[in-house]
Amino acid sequence: MARATQPSTADLKRDFDALKADLGNLTKELRAFAQAQERSLSQRATETAQAAANGVVGTAQAAANGFLGATEGLRETGAQQAQNLRSLAEQATSGAEELVREHPAGTVAGAAAIGFLVGALAARR
Repeated sequence: MARATQPSTADLKRDFDALKADLGNLTKELRAFAQAQERSLSQRATETAQAAANGVVGTAQAAANGFLGATEGLRETGAQQAQNLRSLAEQATSGAEELVREHPAGTVAGAAAIGFLVGALAARR
């Protein structure tokens, strides 16, 4: 009776072959799962990297546009200031010409006085 409860060599071989087949199937399933995980992680990494790159490019473009806008504003302000200075110089020149025409003797006397003063200060050194 004890022999009837013990598995035979054929039963052990059949069980061993079934176990071997199950391990082979499990290995295939694990390999497929790992490949799927790899594809999924790779896709997520690519999407994350692309989003980060797009963010950096967007920030760089915004900064460049801001810089160009500021540069254009400075250019316009500089041009306006140059025009203002040109206008003031023209007014001063026309005012000086008018003064010389109206008071030629006084202008010459004033110029001589300034020359005398500059010469006296230069001689003191």
